Amino acid sequence: MTSAQHLVIPGQVIAVMNSESTEEQSFLRGHGTYMETVGNEDRLIASVCGTVQRVNKLITVVPFCELLYQGHVGDLVVGRVSMVQNSRWTVQLVPNQKDAQLPLSGVHLPGGAQRVRTAQDQRDMRLFLQEGDLISAEVHKVQISDGTLMLHTRSFRYSKLENGCLIRVPPALIARRKNHALTLINGKLDVLWGTNGLIWIQRATVQSTTTTAAGGSVAAGSGGGDDMMKDLADLQEELRRQHAMTPTLPDERQSIARLRNAIECLRLVHTMVTPEMAESIYFMSIEFGWTPYEMLQPVNVLHLTEVCRQRMNDK
Repeated sequence: MTSAQHLVIPGQVIAVMNSESTEEQSFLRGHGTYMETVGNEDRLIASVCGTVQRVNKLITVVPFCELLYQGHVGDLVVGRVSMVQNSRWTVQLVPNQKDAQLPLSGVHLPGGAQRVRTAQDQRDMRLFLQEGDLISAEVHKVQISDGTLMLHTRSFRYSKLENGCLIRVPPALIARRKNHALTLINGKLDVLWGTNGLIWIQRATVQSTTTTAAGGSVAAGSGGGDDMMKDLADLQEELRRQHAMTPTLPDERQSIARLRNAIECLRLVHTMVTPEMAESIYFMSIEFGWTPYEMLQPVNVLHLTEVCRQRMNDK
């Protein structure tokens, strides 16, 4: 059962449990809170300004700040490598917020090798990823002690991002959904909707039936699974390399710019940024004969987003 919400500020005590508390009086620490022990009391304290949500024993604080990103395990995020450290990369997900960590053990080695990382791998870390590189990753773990997000890119869906367009929106405008990696605009563009507010747009990559066949064989546990995984890793790396090295054609650039500006239109009117709404604005701008540049004129922004804003108001 979920009880009524109330407002708290950072440092405010939400709940207190002493050593003699019964099981009914106990609680579980959720996002937006931290624990502090005073004497024989355990105090649950708010770390952000927001509203308290209680679901059974779990207590969380949902922040008011739209720029604050609270990571959850399984989130797809887009970030930029800010530092290369001993056995890990530091990845910036949101400016002015604590950076995430990508351990060396959480990435695929060239050739799809599955083995213990060595000292040589640590010395070669900048050959895999270096400062300034843009990557897609998944939240693997949220550290309970300080809320640090631990990432991984072990799935073939995640990789270094090149030869595309990046746009930032407030994380609060990105709704969590089942799939955050989509192909839009009649199969022309691949889009990654990072839950941290970073959206990556690129022309659609060539998908080989070999990839699907290899993935299916590995999932089914067929013989030669290790070799199949290596072939799949090599194929994915080759597709990524080809995409990065192939120049983007003018019509592809215009499609990317138009979708980018469709997303920007939604951000400007502070409306939820969804693939469906972005595609709707994209095709509407073509019907009106507007260039990507003309889409961002204030009057046109209001006209393009009128239906989207009405839908949000109806909800």
